[in-house]
Amino acid sequence: MPSLASNLQTQDYQYAVQVPQGTWRWTTRVDVSKAVVTFQVRDIVSPFGLLRDNIPLPGLVVTAMSESITELQSAFAPLITRSPTSLTFTTTQGQGFGTPQAVTVSNSGVYGSLLSPTVTSSASYVLVTPANMGGLAFGAAGVFNATVDGTNLLALNSPYSATITIQDPNATNTPQTIPVTINVLPEATIALSPTTLNFSATGFNCTYPVIPSQTFAIENTGPSGSVLSFQVQKLIGLSPWLVSFTPTTGTVASSSSVNVTVTTQPPPFTPAGTYTEILRVSGYSSNFYQDITVNLTLS
Repeated sequence: MPSLASNLQTQDYQYAVQVPQGTWRWTTRVDVSKAVVTFQVRDIVSPFGLLRDNIPLPGLVVTAMSESITELQSAFAPLITRSPTSLTFTTTQGQGFGTPQAVTVSNSGVYGSLLSPTVTSSASYVLVTPANMGGLAFGAAGVFNATVDGTNLLALNSPYSATITIQDPNATNTPQTIPVTINVLPEATIALSPTTLNFSATGFNCTYPVIPSQTFAIENTGPSGSVLSFQVQKLIGLSPWLVSFTPTTGTVASSSSVNVTVTTQPPPFTPAGTYTEILRVSGYSSNFYQDITVNLTLS
């Protein structure tokens, strides 16, 4: 059995086989000094002395030499370790690709072992990249990403299940699996109330007094279990008088709402008149976005 010392670079193992002509002896060397473990048959001694010339080797001797390498390969076998050991995704039906999750695969075998795992998924809606991670020496780790494509997944059939398989024929514990659970939510629906905000102010000496803030509500009127992830943006953008609107992002559960506070304050010397900006509330939903009109009238 080979030594497992961490400072091992090469190790020699002596073998012998008896044939009718006498005993053949040789050394099988294991070299773990590089990323790839190599095996070499050397110092062959025939029944007639050290092998120096090109002479035929009996088939039994060739087979025994091959088996010596196979024996040492199994002694330096890698071991698959994966983390995490299970994955759970939450997506919205029809949404497409979500945020990937990383899985770490490491070689916990003996010093000198080399792990070259392949990664596969049992379901077309669970993608793994990269599918191959070669050359993981003892103690080394690689990472692959798992991603769910919710394009054709329905909330009605939730949850979905799949299995990710990690395997290397040389590993002593191949294959290793990771169960995947996918929870599919129904689509949210965006509703705004009110759909128009009107602000007004009267100037004095080219300046304007503080204008009270107003709010509007973002509501998710989608079915139970839906979640709206929204963002609020200016649609026109030419509105220095529209000072702020908060929050600009957030989530809303079904039958719930979030209030957005809108603050206006025109800069000094802004001419009298009526100014308009559009705030767009968007997010993956059945209606994609809704707009609210913000008017400011100065006199």
